[in-house]
Amino acid sequence: MNESSARVDLHAHSTASDGELTPAALVQYARERGLSALALTDHDTVDGLDAAIDAARDHALELVPGVELSCDVPQNEVHVLGYFIDWRDANFLAMLAKFREGRFGRAEKMTKKLTTLGAPISFERVKQIAGDASIGRPHVAQALVQAGHVATITEAFDRFIGRTGPAYVERFRLNPEDAVALILRAGGVPVLAHPREVTGWIEPLVKVGLIGLEAMYGMYDEATRAHLVQLARQYDLIVTGGSDFHGLNRMAYLNDLGEVDVSLQVVEQLRERATH
Repeated sequence: MNESSARVDLHAHSTASDGELTPAALVQYARERGLSALALTDHDTVDGLDAAIDAARDHALELVPGVELSCDVPQNEVHVLGYFIDWRDANFLAMLAKFREGRFGRAEKMTKKLTTLGAPISFERVKQIAGDASIGRPHVAQALVQAGHVATITEAFDRFIGRTGPAYVERFRLNPEDAVALILRAGGVPVLAHPREVTGWIEPLVKVGLIGLEAMYGMYDEATRAHLVQLARQYDLIVTGGSDFHGLNRMAYLNDLGEVDVSLQVVEQLRERATH
């Protein structure tokens, strides 16, 4: 298979954050879907990378080590993807540990708020649902569904734990500029994820080292993708893409793995810009 016809997906999540499949199962599914390369980009954690890389060797798949960092900005969120990071870098791991600590305390505070709102759930149950994964709002949402307070995860976010919900709790996050800098210090390649709603951040992030733009995002129509590709060219950014796959049942409104048209040449472009 040549590079122009090989298919890749540069945005996927496993059970290490809020995905449905374990890292190994995700790799196996990627091969079943006919992919040649896959980036594992779990939220604020690299805990799934070793298992994914081991599985990829068995399945003749290139596994791109990645991460997706979450950043708060006024009235919105900015997510920065990092590719070909040195996921064993001590400083990088220390910062991710702060993310995890923030998630843990945040989820516990949410359960206390939910109790006062008449929708009690057990923090112990939230931890059980999360398992080895970094605790996040989707785990709180699942607990709300299981307790019968809401019918769906979407309803849990809309009624209680979404950004404007009564049980929402802020947590420690980087600002977008610091996220780009953190990825660069770990030898990686920073890319602005699903950028349609945050295009105003492209120029300031380019100034601090942004290298790519996720223009070929699974949820975007062709007109949106074309506009973002134009912006990427304007700022001399690598055009990347991916499905943002979380699973066939979890966040199923997103695309299936590998449905976005991204070639292996993009992987080579990213690899060339990595510095470790």
